[in-house]
Amino acid sequence: MIRTLVIPALLLAACAPSGPAPASEAIVLPDAEHVALAETLVPDDPALAAIYDRSCRTCHALDGLGAPMTGHSEAWDVRRVARTDDGLLASVKQGRGTMPALGYCADCSDADFAALIAFMSTEGTE
Repeated sequence: MIRTLVIPALLLAACAPSGPAPASEAIVLPDAEHVALAETLVPDDPALAAIYDRSCRTCHALDGLGAPMTGHSEAWDVRRVARTDDGLLASVKQGRGTMPALGYCADCSDADFAALIAFMSTEGTE
């Protein structure tokens, strides 16, 4: 019972914002439409969807945790301009802020990470 409560609490705590974003990476807050949409989006590829569900969704589909939301391209574009795609991949692999190294996916390849970044950073539609 305790494990059932502790593990989700630790996952949510890991997603909590730790401080302001660097000036070059201003936070772009999602509107209500993007918040609702982020909860419904999943990759078309079943294998990628499984990785997303276990490793990314907890932080990238819930508003207020500091991570750019899945499907909110404007928030991702700010990061892309500041860090480039290679920089985003490095952030996933090394960790950044409250994001742990490898983003809870120790068995993911660079191709998996790149595909997940591409999926999450693409403007979502229902």
